[in-house]
Amino acid sequence: MTDRLHALIARIAAGDRAAFRTLYAFQAMRVWRDAVQVVPPVDARAVTRSTFVEIWHLAGHHLDVEARDTGGWIASITIRHAADRIRADDRIRADDRIRAADGASPHDEHTRCELIALLGNGQAMMRTAPGTFARVASLAP
Repeated sequence: MTDRLHALIARIAAGDRAAFRTLYAFQAMRVWRDAVQVVPPVDARAVTRSTFVEIWHLAGHHLDVEARDTGGWIASITIRHAADRIRADDRIRADDRIRAADGASPHDEHTRCELIALLGNGQAMMRTAPGTFARVASLAP
């Protein structure tokens, strides 16, 4: 699986959106599950979106790394975004700011829009269970 992930990352580094949609289809649920172990589900969705946008932007840099544990690389991005989310929530509480009711920030909205653009406006499929796929557009934002 690691070789397949690495091959997808190589294609993503070259700007291949079909490879990105494939990676998303097979890894989004795993990323979300990793995130939801650390943050609430609404934040886990934001972490998942941020993780995939970062994968798109940093795919070429991952190819330069000699030890290419692509699954570990994706997991480390996920955990870092979850930790950032926790720190941001702590700052918001400390500053006594009020977030939008859905927990979205301007950054979250920007990331959501960027991911939708990368995936093709919700036409991408996402694995929701073994052998089960759903259109991204039909899932909760």
